[in-house]
Order: sequence, then C-alpha cells, then structure tokens
Amino acid sequence: MERLPILKSVVKWFPIYAVFIFLFGFLLALYALLYFQPPGVPLRAADYVENLPKDQVRIGVDSITGLYPNIPFANETLSLNSGIFEGLTAIRQGRVQPSLAESWTNPDPLTWRIKLRSNVKFHSGQILKASDVRYTIEEAKKNEDWVSSFIAARVDSVKVVDDSTVELKTAKPDPTLLHWMVFLFILSEEQVKKDGLDKASGTGPYKVSSFSKEEAVLEANTGYWDGVPKVKKLIYTAFKDEESLVRGLEDGKIDISFVIEKVFDEGIKNKGLRIIPASNSGLGYIGFDATSIKAKYVSSEKNPFADVKVRKAILLALDAEKLLKDAGSENAALSQFATEDLVGFNSQLKRPAPNKIEAKKLLGEAGFPDGFEVTLDTADFAKKIPEQIKLQLAEVGVMVKLNVVAESEDFYNKLFSGDTSFYYLNYVADTIDSTDLLNSFIHTVDKKTGKGSNNMTAYSNEKIDKLLDRASAEFDSRQRAKIISQVHAEVMDELPLVPIDKTIVFFIVRDDVSFKPAPFGFIFGFELSGRQKASNTTQ
Repeated sequence: MERLPILKSVVKWFPIYAVFIFLFGFLLALYALLYFQPPGVPLRAADYVENLPKDQVRIGVDSITGLYPNIPFANETLSLNSGIFEGLTAIRQGRVQPSLAESWTNPDPLTWRIKLRSNVKFHSGQILKASDVRYTIEEAKKNEDWVSSFIAARVDSVKVVDDSTVELKTAKPDPTLLHWMVFLFILSEEQVKKDGLDKASGTGPYKVSSFSKEEAVLEANTGYWDGVPKVKKLIYTAFKDEESLVRGLEDGKIDISFVIEKVFDEGIKNKGLRIIPASNSGLGYIGFDATSIKAKYVSSEKNPFADVKVRKAILLALDAEKLLKDAGSENAALSQFATEDLVGFNSQLKRPAPNKIEAKKLLGEAGFPDGFEVTLDTADFAKKIPEQIKLQLAEVGVMVKLNVVAESEDFYNKLFSGDTSFYYLNYVADTIDSTDLLNSFIHTVDKKTGKGSNNMTAYSNEKIDKLLDRASAEFDSRQRAKIISQVHAEVMDELPLVPIDKTIVFFIVRDDVSFKPAPFGFIFGFELSGRQKASNTTQ
C-alpha cells in the first residue's frame, strides 16, 4: 500500500540509568495528557475553545455553478461539491487520505487493488459497491463534459473483484493516481440510472436541501460513515465580486469566505472577524524561450535566454520581496518552482540574495555587456508585478517593454502558439504533488505521455527528464519526494523558469467559526466547527 508521508517515531531501548527512564516516562505522560485528548473533547487554542457544535455557517462565494459531474474544475465549486460527494481519497488536514477507499495495494506497477470502506451509504440509501466505482470511472471516460473526465482517462480499465474490492489498471505506472481521485466523486449506478444524472446522490457529510445559482443549502448527513459533522447546516451565498463579498462579511450576512487580493482594511478585525492569510499552492514565474537561435521580440541577433548565465542574471537582478511590496502585493517570494505545501518541496533551496553587480557581470560574460531590449508578455489581471520586474531589470541594462494582454484567453493563446520569448505567468497546482507542475511546465514535450503540455517554449533537459520519469514511476512516497526534491535543485541550477512569487490568499472568518485553511484555498464544510472564548464555555 502506498503510504503518504507521515511523521514516524522510532523508539530504541538501551541500558540507561533509572533516573532517565523515570524522566522519559514522566515527559511522555505529560505529552500524552496535553496532546492526545479523547474524541469529542473540545480543543483549546489560546483563549478559544475549538471543535464545538454549531447550528449553521454561512459561506460566501463568487458563484454557484452547479452539482457534480457537470461542473468546472474550480476552487469554490469543488469545495462545495466535496461536501456532498466523495472520491476514493480525500484531502483531510492538508493531506491526501483514504476516503471511500479504506486501503490499497499495488500488486504490480500497473495495478491498484482497492478495498472499499464497508457500509457506506449514498444519500439515496444504496450501499456503496465496487460496481459503482467501475460505473463512475467508465461514464467519466465517455463524457468529456464531466469535470472528472481527464482524471478517469488515467485509468485504462476497471475490474470488479467483489462488492468491496475493485482493481484499477493503468497503461503506465501512475503513483499519483489516488491524489487525482480526490476529485473523481463516486456515484451510485442504480440511483443515477433510476433518477437521472441531474439528481445524482453522493456519500458525503452533507445532503442537498436546496440549490440555486444564488444560494445552496446543505444539511448534515446524520448517517455519515465518518461521524456527524459539527456544523448542522451550510449556506453558500453567491456575491458578484470580492468587494460586495467583504461587505457581506462586515454586515453579518456571511461567516467565512476567501479573497485573492486584499480588498479590505485591517479595521475589519473590529467587527467580530479575523483574517487568516494562507498559500493556495499558486505561484508566479518568468518563462523564457531558451531554445531558439533567434528569439522573438528581442533586440539582439543572438537569443540571450539560450545562455544560462543570462537566466541567472535575471534571477539575481530581481529583488522579489521589494518588487512584490512595490507592486502592492501580499504574495511571498518563492525559492523554487513549488510551494511548501507540495510534495517534493526542497527545504534546502533558498532564493539567492539580489546582486545587481553579479547580474551585470554574468550578462557581460554572456556577450551582453550593455544589456538588450525585450518584450515581456503578461495578462492584464497580473500586470502589477511585471511592472516592477521591468523597473528592476532596467537597472542591469535589460530594457523591458510590457505587452499587457487584456483578455486572458488571448494571453494564453499567445503563449501556447509560441508567440513569446519572455513572459510572466501565474499557475495553481491541481494536486498536492509538485510533479504536476514539473511534468507539465518543464519536462520535454511528449505528446504520447502528455508531459510538457504547458512547456510553451519547448525547453528540453535530458537530466531533468530522466529524474522526472523516475519520480513518475516510483511508488514509494518518500523516495519519490527525494527525487522530486533533486529535480527542484536541478531546475534552480538551469533556470528554464525563474520563480517569483507564491500566491497568498486571505480567509476572512467570523470569530465564532473554527477553521484551518486547506490546500488550494478550499473551504471544506466538514472541517468547520464552532468556536468560543474559553471564558464563555464550561471549563
């Protein structure tokens, strides 16, 4: 069974003096008393008691787009639907964990043998069976409008072994398959065939009470296999923009939401609300055409970005912390092509201190002592950071002309058509494994495997490819993480991309709601609970 990274303690006994045994036992007992409270005991955090029951929580969202499976692969839509439906795995407390799958093994690199959790009921009353898994995956493969169709496509075939066991076959080793299965929600074959897909029933902690584009009301599933949720009712309300959403919080109409930009002032804390900044696994970076002999939109005959010295000069010329501050951004400087919450993040890598003298020296060694002129492509919604990049690069002789593309679709079409040599782009990982980013943006383009699908300038590095291919076939989670960590080190040496910033989003939460940010900026209703000041609760 593939195990996700967990903290393990190994205790080895050696002859020691009795006093140390006594001290060890005392400290262990104290640790257990403080940290391992029995189920159901409220958790204390500073001056608050957490994990309390609550009648309802009102969640503000940008839009309510529908119910699985005909929904977009979007943050708020998946957050809402994950309370109603479930996959074989789920994100719990920031990790991918078993959900409808109780356990799994890999008899060979192409097979996932999955044991389903017993006595799980759909909201419509049917018991979960292996045939429901087969039905859902096969239907998703046939219907491209299903949000999970691209995930189901990773599965070559499905075999029902018995009612509680299913085998998934893949065409090639796929150690991250169950990371993706978080978003492939399992449906009841019997119920869908009887009532229709638009009335599909889930197994999740909440049932649909009412649903419209303006408001969705979910009621706690009292028969949920993992226990009744702490919050009895979730009310999702759609707001037209982030400013009106913040007003809804200030006026007491909603209890929790998240905003991508800081469209509020600190005074909001005086209105019974608190602000929780968090990463949403998004990052911003500069991309280059590092392969062409003559690059587009560059003043020199020779392509400057083909030389790693120029790419390193760009990195050293940029003071990421200052440019983010000057851009009015709350984002944080990035040390590599991943954020800390992604598997494989290399904690040994540090962003080098800005050094304009060294940057100019590298440019001279590469044959550009006087710098060069270049066009930097960016989307309109992200232009503030590129504006500061332009100013800082001018200090080392790289004169940047900004090309701000108004429509996002036009911007992406420009990049994917290869009509660029220098661009700034934002991206949010789809899973908590950083091979999602690396295989997509840095691996050599391979149409057969789908790798390099977002490698817009045809960068190719055999050493990096081999490491990524090893990681893509390695089922031992810790070994995979080590390989990926090595890839990040290689990427920062070669710099096919220059990381700039990690996206910081803001959760605004009412003081009586207990909440901990989840990956990707999700708000999971089943992880919400009540919260009160300690003085207001029974001690």
